Amino acid sequence: MTEPIVNNLTIQAATVNGSGSQTANLVLTRAIFHMGIPVAPKNVFPSNIEGLPTWYQLRITPQGHMARSDRVDILVAFNATTWREDMKTVRPGGVVIHEESYSTADARTDVVYYPVPFAKLAKAKIASETLRKQLANMIYVGVVAGVLGIPWESLEHGVKRQFLAKPKAVQVNLDAIKVGLDHYQDNFSSSRTRTASVSTPKPERSASQSFKPRTS
Repeated sequence: MTEPIVNNLTIQAATVNGSGSQTANLVLTRAIFHMGIPVAPKNVFPSNIEGLPTWYQLRITPQGHMARSDRVDILVAFNATTWREDMKTVRPGGVVIHEESYSTADARTDVVYYPVPFAKLAKAKIASETLRKQLANMIYVGVVAGVLGIPWESLEHGVKRQFLAKPKAVQVNLDAIKVGLDHYQDNFSSSRTRTASVSTPKPERSASQSFKPRTS
């Protein structure tokens, strides 16, 4: 069995403009950074027209590399129009998190699929119709957190930091993330082998910590 990739991966969210996905991706960025892991977010070919495709990439590396990677380890497929093409960017053995209604017939067999009923979960768990579209993106944050093992305290930090100017929005976004995380734990945690993860780096021992004075 191949060892999972740790702290060295690329996440790409393929969504549509105006859906609230950028906020969700910034929460993910802040949560991972809170763990002490360098992460470089970049909006890729963003559309300025609502409803058209847009992509957002998070590159996570111990060295803090900023450049985009052409190898995607985790794809969040949130756009029915582009998702077949988006899958071509995923490395063999990578992860594809997608809306359950997207058909995987004749799709790749060398990736790990996480079909999630995002639309159904949003309708069942999010009371506000006006916020449902935006908060559906927070549901995928919860699923990604489950896949990678992001601790809840880091997710809380990410949301609170993102909504500093709108503290009333914190709880509703955390609730949506919890919906996704619960769905992951109930449906995938015991049936999928983790292929990638993030983990708080262990601090390196400094020279002063390593020095042991001689005693006479």
